[in-house]
Amino acid sequence: MFFSFRSWSLWRVVGPLLAIVLLLGGLSAGSLQVMSAVRAYVAGESLWSKGQKDAIHDLQIYVSTGAPLYLQKFDAAIAVPLADRTARLALEAPGNNDAVARAGFAKAGNHDDDIGGLIWLFKYFRTMHHVAGAVTAWRNSDALLDQLIEIRNEAANDVALHDPSAATIKHWAERIGAVDAALSTLAVDFSDHLGKASRQVSALLLLVNLVIAACLAGIVLFHTRRMLWRRWLAETALAVEKERAQLTLASIGDAVIVTTQDDRVGYMNGAAQRLIASGQDVTGWQLSSLFNIAEQPVRGSFQSADSDDESRPQQRLLVRPDHSSVPVSVVETPIVHAGEPAGRVMIIHDMTAERRLVEELAWAASHDALTGLANRRQFEFELHRAMSGSPATGADLMLIDLDQFKIVNDTCGHMAGDRLLKQVARLLAAEVGGSGLVARLGGDEFGILLQDDGSATHDVAADVAERIRAVIEQSNFVHEGSSFRISASIGLVALADSAGVQDALRLADVACFLAKDKGRNRVQEHRPSDTGMAVRVAEMSWVNRIRKGLDEGRFCLYEQEIRPINGALKGNERRELLLRLRDESGALVPPGSFLPAAERYGLMPLIDRWVVRRAFEIIAERKHHSRRIASYAINLSGATIGDSDFVDFVAELFAQHDFSPALVCFEITETSAISNLDEAQTFIARLRKIGCSFSLDDFGTGMSSIAYLKHLPVDTIKIDGSFVKEILNSKVDRAMVEMITKTAKIMQKQVVAEFVESLAILDELRQIGVDYAQGYAIGKPVPVLTLREEKIA
Repeated sequence: MFFSFRSWSLWRVVGPLLAIVLLLGGLSAGSLQVMSAVRAYVAGESLWSKGQKDAIHDLQIYVSTGAPLYLQKFDAAIAVPLADRTARLALEAPGNNDAVARAGFAKAGNHDDDIGGLIWLFKYFRTMHHVAGAVTAWRNSDALLDQLIEIRNEAANDVALHDPSAATIKHWAERIGAVDAALSTLAVDFSDHLGKASRQVSALLLLVNLVIAACLAGIVLFHTRRMLWRRWLAETALAVEKERAQLTLASIGDAVIVTTQDDRVGYMNGAAQRLIASGQDVTGWQLSSLFNIAEQPVRGSFQSADSDDESRPQQRLLVRPDHSSVPVSVVETPIVHAGEPAGRVMIIHDMTAERRLVEELAWAASHDALTGLANRRQFEFELHRAMSGSPATGADLMLIDLDQFKIVNDTCGHMAGDRLLKQVARLLAAEVGGSGLVARLGGDEFGILLQDDGSATHDVAADVAERIRAVIEQSNFVHEGSSFRISASIGLVALADSAGVQDALRLADVACFLAKDKGRNRVQEHRPSDTGMAVRVAEMSWVNRIRKGLDEGRFCLYEQEIRPINGALKGNERRELLLRLRDESGALVPPGSFLPAAERYGLMPLIDRWVVRRAFEIIAERKHHSRRIASYAINLSGATIGDSDFVDFVAELFAQHDFSPALVCFEITETSAISNLDEAQTFIARLRKIGCSFSLDDFGTGMSSIAYLKHLPVDTIKIDGSFVKEILNSKVDRAMVEMITKTAKIMQKQVVAEFVESLAILDELRQIGVDYAQGYAIGKPVPVLTLREEKIA
């Protein structure tokens, strides 16, 4: 009877949940079957459309060339939609014709696993609104396919009797084109209805899933409340028992000692015996003969400094008779019987592990876990202390960056990279010894602080740096039989030449960068008179100047006309928006002065966003102006191409400003596009989906990149100006421009030539076939004016 009651109770709790789960499982299986069938139709529609397109394409080539090969290709291509038609007619006919339909779909190229879904969806869902629309579009293509086959037969007879003339080709091309247009319309209609049907089914299935999920959540909530209520009742019943056993339970953790009234051991648990009595039974012994607690406790986190409560834990030192000691915390509780003291309970916790943990945490806070060297925090602390000391004390700072670390890390893996860092750390520690502090600052960057009593000179530090460079260069790193030669770039700074810790680190960082720029594997000393250092420091100063310029609104846009060269494009004028910066005095700063620093220090995404935001404001202001501009070119940096949030930023701007995305043409350089090809393809595809166009700037600087052009969905190619300005004097440059133009025409892309500085160059570009020209012969860059400013002018 008890078993039956428990079984029924379990079934009442689990039964509804199990039913809902089974229902969800069945619904999910059905949903997957429907969506799989819809996906199969999408794939089948692709093969159907491709067969039609290929057939039309081959037929057009045949009537143009008369080559029988393309007639055979037509027959092979048209067989796909004809096979699909055979399958559909079989399914529409009365009776069970699944075998015929299956053979037709298989002949049309559909995967065997998808054919069952195709037949199932057609038989049971073809009366659904959007599915019926797709089937109607499919059915309407039958007559067009027959018409196409009829054209094929007539064209075959005509071409077989006569060589194709221009008039004959035009006649057949017009007839084929008419059929192509009609079939394309039906294909779009079929795809549109199929997409709507997919979304309708998905919405219905989602609604049903949500309703069932809500029911499941309600049942779970109901049973959870019941379980919590029962748990509360059980906890309340146990509370009384817990209070009775609290003293005993609290005494079972660490060493527990219970003494008698005369302070002898009455009870000692196993932990206490191991800690104090070496495992022997000392019951009845005087407690003072076993250990002694230090008279002056060291108060720690277990007890506040102003607390006098003796029952609170205190950090003390337990001293054994052999004079060995253990850090402990002690809790004492008196035992009172009939109002008189009857002994005490002592709980002693061994703090050895905690002390060790504190020491380990203190070490970890100041050291690098991988190499055991000091970390950046400790290094900067020691650096600050060195710079705060006596001026007579000399000190030098070195920053070391490994040159080949990324190669080892990428080719051999991170474990090999970690081994290399440990090896270099040992070399540095052995070379510096006790004369300085070696630290790993992060990644493959190390720092060394050399200190002396003031008797040594800066040349000694330079000798140490050169010795370290040579030691690293002479060492080999071996991983799984492969040997790697490693080297390091070292920046050296005398602390006396810097204004503070951050200034010293900045100067050393700049020196290290210069060492890399000059060929790596060298020591670069910072000298106040070094022009290279001054340039790099100036670049770093541009970081704050650029940010300040953005905050104070001193960035502005100029525009330069991009004019069509041939008459066919007349009226499609374009403008390129160019970035300029005014300094604190209002004078214009050339882009070459601040853009390299912005690119080096990661500010280009910030600048690009300002440019795009301001450009959109200008385009929105001009959309109703009488002088219409076909598009505005906006330059983007390579860093922005890798910014995954930039497309969302552009979409938000389009939502704020009411103008067509076709007015925006983003320009990216050839180098940035090819160096980040995968990211560039994704980036361009997302913005083209919104409606923007793209131009590939500075094209031709690397001719090996022409092979990549077919992978970049750009609309315009802008030829690098270095070829254009010498086109009249150099046959090589003219041939380059002509080759790029012909390649672009084949790929149906427009061509823009930069640096058009004379009418003679413009005439030459017109003969080559370039579409647009940009340069001083067309117009110089001028400040962008708003509509209000244009009216005033």
